[in-house]
Amino acid sequence: MTYRVRKLPLTTTRDVTSRSRTLARLSRRRGKLPKSAYTNFQVMARRLGRHPFKLDPAIEEAQLAWLKQVSKARRYSDALRTLTRGEGFAVVVPVLKGVAAPRMDEVLRLLAGLDLARQLRNRRVGKVITLVWPCLEIGEAGESGISAIMQRSGELDDIGFRGGDLPRYLKMLRGALPGTGFSSLLMDQISRDADEDPDVFKARMLLRWFDDEALTFLAPTSDGGFETNLRTWFKRIPMVAAVGTGSPTGGIPPGEPVPFPGSSATIIEGKVESWLNKFGLQPEAVLTGEVRPETASRRHLPDDVPAVVNHAKEQVLGALLRLEMGLEELGFHPESEVKKALTGTDIGFDKLRQRAVTEAAREVDVNAKQLGRLFQYMLPDGRPQQEVMSLLHYLDFYGPDFLEGLRAVLQFDDVRHQAVYLAEEQA
Repeated sequence: MTYRVRKLPLTTTRDVTSRSRTLARLSRRRGKLPKSAYTNFQVMARRLGRHPFKLDPAIEEAQLAWLKQVSKARRYSDALRTLTRGEGFAVVVPVLKGVAAPRMDEVLRLLAGLDLARQLRNRRVGKVITLVWPCLEIGEAGESGISAIMQRSGELDDIGFRGGDLPRYLKMLRGALPGTGFSSLLMDQISRDADEDPDVFKARMLLRWFDDEALTFLAPTSDGGFETNLRTWFKRIPMVAAVGTGSPTGGIPPGEPVPFPGSSATIIEGKVESWLNKFGLQPEAVLTGEVRPETASRRHLPDDVPAVVNHAKEQVLGALLRLEMGLEELGFHPESEVKKALTGTDIGFDKLRQRAVTEAAREVDVNAKQLGRLFQYMLPDGRPQQEVMSLLHYLDFYGPDFLEGLRAVLQFDDVRHQAVYLAEEQA
């Protein structure tokens, strides 16, 4: 399947509590990052290269032991040793700790991290490795921890495994996934990767779906906030960049890696696109909260349906009366026929008015339901889609090719919010 992508420069700013303010924070007024932004990464790499890094053997062994639970493949351990011994540079990708099912904002950050590492290798910065790190706490910076799939009815199901009874979770997930042609394949993959430790579980799934070169994992932190732990590990491992922590154009921050903006995107499925077209809405207007559902549901209907029908009736009755007057001038007096026509017209328009009012009310009700589902898909639970929807939702509906298609259309040096249309593009 070929996907389409549009850049949505969501830069509307309102008060600090509005949804549009949140989405404006995800985007930037500037489109692509300037080439000078990558100079900061090169400067940081040279700075880190002047300092010897050698992780404490006990800490290194603990990290490698955790990584072996994730995968016994040697290349992941070799990549981690490259970092712990100061022989390469890390692009850190923070993900949520304690929740197994990967969420779309984590996926978008990982894609951005992989692309940044590729660009830095192309600029001959050195050995650059993408380091995925479960370190974001639920509750930190408003983090809800939800990782949801959406049923065909539009209802959300949180499928984020947080430890506990693993067989029960897999049974629940099997029943919660909307039955598609990919459900059995997805459940087989998840069952193979399942582990009672949600961080190990997530790492296995991400390595299955992102089997890239120069990729490894750092074990989750046991306590402390993300920023504190980031500064601690910055002294232990040569971290050249941290994805999703800001813009690299502001210079090199002291005591921590250069920030790099993670991708921001809304996935627009076929039925959502059809609703946008039906109501003549732009996705950016929906995402910034500029659309009022009660107004949009009546957009293509007259404000006063009975008045429209009454106006039409008056015009028809007036035409009949003028016809009668014209015939009388010709010496013809069809009084009974005209009376029947006037009575039939009056009765017919009364029925038509009742039918029009009923149909308009029904149409408004249908429109309101469709708009409700439109908002639920684009702003599930009233929040940006990527902060709610799980990757499993899209893999279940669109199969394993979804990630390659998404990766092919997103532009990771464009920091504006992007909209990806999941529909077959016309040749």
